[in-house]
Amino acid sequence: MADTQVGGTHESLAGKTAIVTGAAGGIGSAIAAGLAREGMHVVGLDADDRVDEVMGAMGGSAVRGDLTDAAVSQAAVDSAITRTGRLDVIVNAAGIQKRTDAIDISDDDFDRLLEVNVSSAFRLVRQATKSLIETKGSVVNIASLSADRAVPGIVPYGATKAALTQLSKGLAAELGRYGIRVNTIAPGYIETPMTADILGDADFRAEKLKRIPLQRFADGDDVADVVTFLVSDAARYVTGIVLPVDGGYSIT
Repeated sequence: MADTQVGGTHESLAGKTAIVTGAAGGIGSAIAAGLAREGMHVVGLDADDRVDEVMGAMGGSAVRGDLTDAAVSQAAVDSAITRTGRLDVIVNAAGIQKRTDAIDISDDDFDRLLEVNVSSAFRLVRQATKSLIETKGSVVNIASLSADRAVPGIVPYGATKAALTQLSKGLAAELGRYGIRVNTIAPGYIETPMTADILGDADFRAEKLKRIPLQRFADGDDVADVVTFLVSDAARYVTGIVLPVDGGYSIT
């Protein structure tokens, strides 16, 4: 059934339930708020103490803890089912970055990047799959433009986002027979706490703006609105894609 928009909302999302990881962060909190505005119950998962306040403000639920702990991600799935009896959407927005030359990163830091950016995303989807089959649900993974380009200083980060992108495609192929859709968003430069250091550099900022056809950096809502589209019935025949949200940066 086609989605209808009433008062700016996607009617198909009302009454459904989502889990958003990284829900206290810049992109994650915007995604959680966007889905809540559509009438969804959102379970936000984050290690940051602010997640309780962030989710409470939008009428959602919070699970506070380290996403790399399987018990924590399982608690998010259990919370969704206990509160609403269903789980329709997973958005893996949690992510960390380590700015350093590749040859200087420690094994522990690289392992942590892999665990947060890739393994925990896969684990949560695996834990939620049974529930998603019942609702013919949807998964959106937040990757990065650095997944398919060489960016000095964040090589290990880019490698993890490339892995996440390929994971999404593989899951889309495997889970499609159950009616589950899996898509990836590749954001460009977003104004968030994670990018505050580089976007705060006037020269860097000016250089990057020259390459963005839309002549501005994105905010969390620019990504959140695309997530809302992808998990709604408006995108019911869309799966396995990687969608840049970058103001045209990737075409220059």
